[in-house]
Amino acid sequence: MAEQRSSNVDRWLKRETPRIRKALESASRYFDSNDELTVNTLEAVYGQENSFGILMGKRGSVGAAGHFQFEPKTAQRYGLIVSKQNDQRFDIDRASSAAARYMKDLNTWFGKRTTLSESLHTIPVKNVSERKKFVLGAFNAGEGRIARAQRRAEKAGRNPQSWEDVARYRTPV
Repeated sequence: MAEQRSSNVDRWLKRETPRIRKALESASRYFDSNDELTVNTLEAVYGQENSFGILMGKRGSVGAAGHFQFEPKTAQRYGLIVSKQNDQRFDIDRASSAAARYMKDLNTWFGKRTTLSESLHTIPVKNVSERKKFVLGAFNAGEGRIARAQRRAEKAGRNPQSWEDVARYRTPV
């Protein structure tokens, strides 16, 4: 009989603690039925961003770290303290809340034309299932990078509201 490899879900279920589950469920209160974001979406992002609690980085680091791999500026924008003495990116309750609020904002920003900076704005993605892909992509890469990818896709004659078309125009930071 062949040995079965454990799935990401199996690994997550072994690592999930009641505290983590409660934090994710509590944070998902920011979502509503209009945006297709759920506690399961938040769990998936948690698993993707830190390999189910394994790769969280260093406290007080200048790069991405913590439960949701927030960059310091994004973490601070969502009310998290980031310092060597107190890095709330590692506090599951606070980080989950910040992640859910960021995802909700991303959903809003990619749901309508949103000015991100003087020369950068999003192109609305009306289809909620498609927009969820933009939310997840922007959570990982940043809203600016995804908005720029939308522009590049549009200039190339591709659909800036299709994740499949836009994803190929992402570039490294």
